[in-house]
Amino acid sequence: MDEAELLQETMVDDLYFKATGGGICFCGGEPLLYSEFIDAFCRLRPKEWNIYMETSLHVPLHHLEQVAPWVHHYYIDVKDMNADVYQRYTGGDNHQVVENLHWLVRQQRQHQVTIRLPSIKGYNTDSHRESSQQQLEEMGFHDFDRFDYIIPK
Repeated sequence: MDEAELLQETMVDDLYFKATGGGICFCGGEPLLYSEFIDAFCRLRPKEWNIYMETSLHVPLHHLEQVAPWVHHYYIDVKDMNADVYQRYTGGDNHQVVENLHWLVRQQRQHQVTIRLPSIKGYNTDSHRESSQQQLEEMGFHDFDRFDYIIPK
C-alpha cells in the first residue's frame, strides 16, 4: 500500500477526525523506519488530522527529523535509561535513543511527548524507573506513563 492508498482507506474517518481532533497513529514495530512514507502521507492528508507516533526512538536522527514537522504527539517507550538494563533487554545500546531525546528537547518538543517507563520483570526495578524518570525530568520531560510489561512465558 502506498501513501495515497492509505489516505483513501482512512478518509472514511475524515469527519470524525475533524470533529474530535483525532487522526492517525503510526505504531507497531518501529514506524520511524518508514519516515519517507509517513512524510509523504502527511503531505497528502487533511491538515486538520493530528499525527501521533509510538516509537522507541532507536533510529538514526534523520528519520525523526523528517517526520517531526507533522507529529502532534509522541509516545516514546525508552525501556530504561540505564544503559546496562537497556542492553540486556534489547541486545543494543540506548545511545541513539538518548541523542534523539536531546534533539526533541533542543527543538522544544518535549511538551509533545509522553515517555513510557515500563517495569520489565527480570530486567529493571522500581529504582531503575525512578532514576530514569529523574534523568528525563532533568532533560525537560514531564509526562510519564508507567506500566508493567507482560512477558509471555
